[in-house]
Amino acid sequence: MRLQKKPFRISSVNLYLTLFSFIVLLKLGYALWLSKLSRGHTRKYSYIGNDYPERWPIERSTVLMASDASNRYQFNTTDGKAEWASLVPGDGVVHLGKEQQPYTLSMVHQLRCLNILRAEIVRDRSTPGPGEYTELARHCLNYIKQMMLCRADAYLEPFWYDNHNGPIDLYSFYECKDWGAVYGEIKKNQEEYIKVAER
Repeated sequence: MRLQKKPFRISSVNLYLTLFSFIVLLKLGYALWLSKLSRGHTRKYSYIGNDYPERWPIERSTVLMASDASNRYQFNTTDGKAEWASLVPGDGVVHLGKEQQPYTLSMVHQLRCLNILRAEIVRDRSTPGPGEYTELARHCLNYIKQMMLCRADAYLEPFWYDNHNGPIDLYSFYECKDWGAVYGEIKKNQEEYIKVAER
């Protein structure tokens, strides 16, 4: 007696499940390949003309910042003036690319503007000089406003209706990007630029 071979048949359900599994595995493999490719490859910029990244590609971790009503950074004391000035590292400029093109960071621009606004508030207006407010102060006020709107910080600050002296609870913690890392990278960049300029 001869055994007769049965033709191989697959049900339509099994066929669909097999094809679906194959497509899922293919997409997963492609996603992993892209992920590996993007981690191992970073675009090089010339920093000439418009060939520069939107953000300076530096590492910044997340840190907590305690909000407080500090007595530092007074408006018109000698120490306060020095503290405000020290917020901008060096001249605040970083030099990037082979051609050492100058850039400023938004954070530095904002800090510089706060100091300009501070100086405008305490400026002696009894002597002849420019109008009531300078164009630079007007620029800075508008720039700070734009940056606040751009960040659209939706952090909730509790409001205490029964306290008219300090209705906002300022004694909380904010989750922030590590500004210390930014200062460190700016200082490192400025030191390297000085070495290149001295050659």
